[in-house]
Amino acid sequence: MKNKHLILQSSLFLLFSFKIAYAANSRDQNNIIGNAVLAQQEIQLYISPNGLDSNKGSKDQPLKSLDGAKQRIRVLRKGNRELPVRVFIGGGIYALEKPVLFSAEDSGSEKASVVYQAQKGQQPIITGSRKLNGWAILKDREILKRLDPNAAGKVYFTDLKLAGISDFGDPTDIGLHPELFCNKQPQTLARWPNSGFTKAGQVNGKTPLPATYISSRGTKEGDFRYLDIRQDRWALESDPRMEGYWYWDWSEQYQKVARIDTVTKTVHIKEPYHNYGYRDSLRYFGLNLLCELDAPKEWYLDRKSGLLYWIPPAGINPAKAQVSLSVFSAPFMVEMQDCVNLFLKGLSFQESRASAINIKESTNCMISECRIERFGVDGISIQEGKANGVSACMLRTLGCGGIKISGGDRKILSPSGHYVENTIVEDFSLFKRTYQPAVHLQGCGHRISHNRFRNSSSSALRLEGNDHIIEYNQISQVVNESDDQGGLDVFLNPSYRGNTVRFNHWANISGGTRHGAAGVRLDDMISGFSIYGNIFEKCGAVNFGAIQIHGGKDNTVENNVFFKCPAGISFSTWGEKRWLKMLDSSLVQKKLYQEVDINSELYQSRYPALKTLRESADVNTITNNLLIDCDKVFFRDKSIQVAENNTSIKSNDKSLISFLDSSYLSTFGLKRIPYSEIGPKSNPWVGD
Repeated sequence: MKNKHLILQSSLFLLFSFKIAYAANSRDQNNIIGNAVLAQQEIQLYISPNGLDSNKGSKDQPLKSLDGAKQRIRVLRKGNRELPVRVFIGGGIYALEKPVLFSAEDSGSEKASVVYQAQKGQQPIITGSRKLNGWAILKDREILKRLDPNAAGKVYFTDLKLAGISDFGDPTDIGLHPELFCNKQPQTLARWPNSGFTKAGQVNGKTPLPATYISSRGTKEGDFRYLDIRQDRWALESDPRMEGYWYWDWSEQYQKVARIDTVTKTVHIKEPYHNYGYRDSLRYFGLNLLCELDAPKEWYLDRKSGLLYWIPPAGINPAKAQVSLSVFSAPFMVEMQDCVNLFLKGLSFQESRASAINIKESTNCMISECRIERFGVDGISIQEGKANGVSACMLRTLGCGGIKISGGDRKILSPSGHYVENTIVEDFSLFKRTYQPAVHLQGCGHRISHNRFRNSSSSALRLEGNDHIIEYNQISQVVNESDDQGGLDVFLNPSYRGNTVRFNHWANISGGTRHGAAGVRLDDMISGFSIYGNIFEKCGAVNFGAIQIHGGKDNTVENNVFFKCPAGISFSTWGEKRWLKMLDSSLVQKKLYQEVDINSELYQSRYPALKTLRESADVNTITNNLLIDCDKVFFRDKSIQVAENNTSIKSNDKSLISFLDSSYLSTFGLKRIPYSEIGPKSNPWVGD
């Protein structure tokens, strides 16, 4: 697939190198089409925020919108789908009112791509928000009485009707919740505590939960004591919400409040209850609370009056700041369905309640050098199709995940060829705080290479499927809040085989509460992974090492460097009895013989270790690794691994880089680790 992708990149380079003439200077549409066809030249159109979709589309008479350009291209290319197209988009703000939908009719071909790109040196911004003006200091005494006395004189308000906004969405529904931004920074829906969580007292639901191994008392119903009397005030709120880790610290959810009893100091959660129930001393915070509007950056929307209240950040004058509210709520801003060789390059997408771009059942489509920022849900979704990718982009400040990819056929091990390369994803999973990684892979044969992923409450990568390659990536500062997670997390399917994790730098992954956090976590029966040539720096916490293997076998951990980790590899061994019991369970049998067939000739030849799937439970191969200032090599290993030449040394205060010289590594039996090649290449925002 690498060679195929290089061919694609070369074709795109040649396309951009054409010396072309704009055929639309001809006097009429027939001449435009005729000249373009005869010359076999590229159609060029121009877009500007000041243009009109009734214009020619020339540089001096530009169109106004992506949709206008799309419609014009359909006319110009009638009868000649092999004509290349390039649309130049001028700098400025494009307020999107409805999604831009591309179909097969808008496709290019291998010899004639369709490219929508920013004009050189200009920044087109496609936005789903509205600017808010008309700010005034709040003087309404009835409202001020509900606030903290310290908020007096600091709270501003504006009427959203002045901005033409009537759809107020919902405070906590994913894809529908509006967000306020000031100078491109997200503001905070009024909450308490102002950061972090508070702890509940005892849960008092009527239906006890079955005992779990953490020995924590719990109930099915969300009735629990609150411990701070300031929460008495929440009983007067019109629509209080709560966000919490209600039982397990790897599963959070927003909840509506049915009522708050100030006599018994009890919160009664509104049904539906959380799937896992509620336990004593759970952690949570309240939000959408006018009475808690008391800190800079906090805001509250009164959905009855349409008034938005806000305490600006220190030193900010609302009249002079760029203040906006996300209003666009369609699932995606741009959708490509059944498209071929359609490219978006150098565009900025920002501030929607939902997601940015969806590529579905398409081939050789690419998003390159685009900025995707401040979205309520995800950045980019690639669904099925072949060889679609994301290259040299910046995705940042996302309520859920960065990029979701599915494709390829696991039954016949046909790779998708999808890729994410040279891309930065950071500050993600801000709203939905678990299981929303920078990249989520499903299927067969994706490549994730030369990227940087950082800053999240949970995992950076979630992998499901076969023959994926994770290489040359920088992953840091993730699993900062949740528990029982890894920078890369994989779960419960021993048919996930052929996956390679090589030459990545995992750093500062040390969160976790009860169970822990790891750089790479192979959870519940994950087997047959190759983890080779990685650098693990300050990874692992609580019960996890830098790599955590939970009940898996046939994994190979080789030629890695571990620096200042509590342990190199930790194990949660299952033993033969539990391993065989799970293999024979209906859940795992479905994964092994219905979703795929591990007894097929294809699977048996591609993954020979499947022939001994029922043998040697928990045994993995750990060899030729170097550990520097690590407390332990193995944690909970029970001396059953195939282990050789795992050397533990002291740093003597030397830096990590001093140990990565190839000649130095060779003295310990390790091969070269290409440290300088790790991370994004040719990304315009590496230092941003």
